[in-house]
Amino acid sequence: MKKNNKAIISIFKILNLLIICLIIINIILFSNILLDKYHLFPAYYLTIFIILLIWITSANGNQFYDIDTKGETITFETERLDLLSIFNSNKKKIDLPKYKLIKYDYKGGLLSKQITVFIKSKKSQNLTKVKFKLAFISNKNIKLILNKLDEIIEYNKLYENREV
Repeated sequence: MKKNNKAIISIFKILNLLIICLIIINIILFSNILLDKYHLFPAYYLTIFIILLIWITSANGNQFYDIDTKGETITFETERLDLLSIFNSNKKKIDLPKYKLIKYDYKGGLLSKQITVFIKSKKSQNLTKVKFKLAFISNKNIKLILNKLDEIIEYNKLYENREV
């Protein structure tokens, strides 16, 4: 099963371009290049709107996700697409064999959701915990992903009991 939201990439490119254009317009308004009679609203309204828009787009978490459970491995990939990702590209990718998946924890929120995956490590007895913040994912897709993770965990438990 492969789930992703590639359509969100083009939406965020347009949104980032809009924010950059608004910043340029805001600079023009504050520099008083235009006469005051051409100002439709005070410049600080636009500044507040730009700050609010940047905060809303960056507070959601990682906007792009790609989850692939085909074959013998599970691939989780998330990436930030907001305007602030230019400075800090928060791309996270993990590729692990299915047998290493022990359990997961899902926390749903209004704007963003979080999946925490617990992985069995050969080097130590402890579990490795990897968190993925997701945004712009439908409830239908999240249920499909969680059901597939449940199937993998159930298979791992059956296989582990059969080995012993």
